[in-house]
Amino acid sequence: MMRCPALFFGFCLCFAHTSGSQSANGAAATPEEVYFAEPFDANALDRNWVLSKAVRDEQPKLLKYNGEWVVEEPREPRFLGNRGLVLKSPGRHHAISAYLRRVYHFTDKPLCVQYEVFFQKLVDCGGAYIKLLSHSDDLRLSQFSDATPYTIMFGPDKCGSAHKIHFIFSHRNPVTGTYEEKHARQPEVDLSDYFTDQRPHLYTLNLYPDNTFEIFIDLTLINKGSLLEDMDTETQEPEYSSHAALADGVLTSDLKLEHERTDGASSRPALSNPQSRPSRNPKDKDSREQPFTMSPVAAVGFELWTLTGDVMFDNIFLSDSLEVARRWTEDTWSKRKPGMIEKLFMATLKRPWLWGVYVFTVGLPIILFISLMWPNKRFGPPDQNYYYKKTDEPQTDGRQDTEEHVSHTDGVNQTRAEAKSRAVKRAPRSSEGTS
Repeated sequence: MMRCPALFFGFCLCFAHTSGSQSANGAAATPEEVYFAEPFDANALDRNWVLSKAVRDEQPKLLKYNGEWVVEEPREPRFLGNRGLVLKSPGRHHAISAYLRRVYHFTDKPLCVQYEVFFQKLVDCGGAYIKLLSHSDDLRLSQFSDATPYTIMFGPDKCGSAHKIHFIFSHRNPVTGTYEEKHARQPEVDLSDYFTDQRPHLYTLNLYPDNTFEIFIDLTLINKGSLLEDMDTETQEPEYSSHAALADGVLTSDLKLEHERTDGASSRPALSNPQSRPSRNPKDKDSREQPFTMSPVAAVGFELWTLTGDVMFDNIFLSDSLEVARRWTEDTWSKRKPGMIEKLFMATLKRPWLWGVYVFTVGLPIILFISLMWPNKRFGPPDQNYYYKKTDEPQTDGRQDTEEHVSHTDGVNQTRAEAKSRAVKRAPRSSEGTS
């Protein structure tokens, strides 16, 4: 029973994707005023992107990040026509980065950072977050690693049944002088669909000079709050308040931490370190503290370990203008976002009972319309005899009916006259014989 509706909606879905991809193949125009914009329209990896050549501490001859990066189109035919940066190698460490056009300073303008993530396979465990690397004289992208200091880490992360979207920033407390990593609390909405529906999603983080933030997925607000009040703080000891203190050992999935502990990939402090523990200090609200004034940003990068390969990234963007960000989104994401028919179809994948709703709300009105408006005599041409129904008032006979009636009567009368004439002729002959 459900096969025919599924085939119909599948056809509509493919048609919508085909027509949408045709209009989205054109390269997005990069605004001049942005700090960074990367649509990955070229056939190969741009030379601005630098693969990490960092080596393992315990084995200096081996690269720490041996995962493959490529620029290619998606695996699924319905998303063809758009290229992206793809993390290819499951179970390996990946690191790649690129400099901004110019250094971003946190002053009196907002920060908008956004990018698309496409989990082309079901995610077992792994992150897809982006790092905004801190500006410093000794920043070398060829040595980008988990120990490279960053100002912000933002994006999705999943391991087991935990589906998260991270927003973490590093900030120097003006009162204590120590560096802190502040973690936004997880939104209350269910994020699992963004990891399992196997389609691209747009992640956006907006930071404002009034120390507030907003997080969007597919242009839908899922989290917002204050950089002063809605963050959990992890205080680091003075000996770690350096570049190494900004390592992300406490920011990644628990499975990654366990993996790195077992293969010796990292010697940084983790959550088990008693000297580093989450806290919520009321003094964080000190009026002298302005968390928006973070360390300047000089580059963007991905430093990831995942059990799942073929993770695609696209349309990475960083600007201090929300209006420019809106136009960029219209030129990229909005041209390929799902239409109404596709949304209805996707909703049935996890909620099959919606087919009944669709049949009732769409099919029933069609059936009623057909049954009520099916052609009958009243809807025939008015010059034909079936134009009137049996329930209408009696109508005068037409010319054809009158002619048929007259000819029939005349025929009957003529037959009777001929029979009578023959009878009269026979009568005299009978009487003469009798006499």
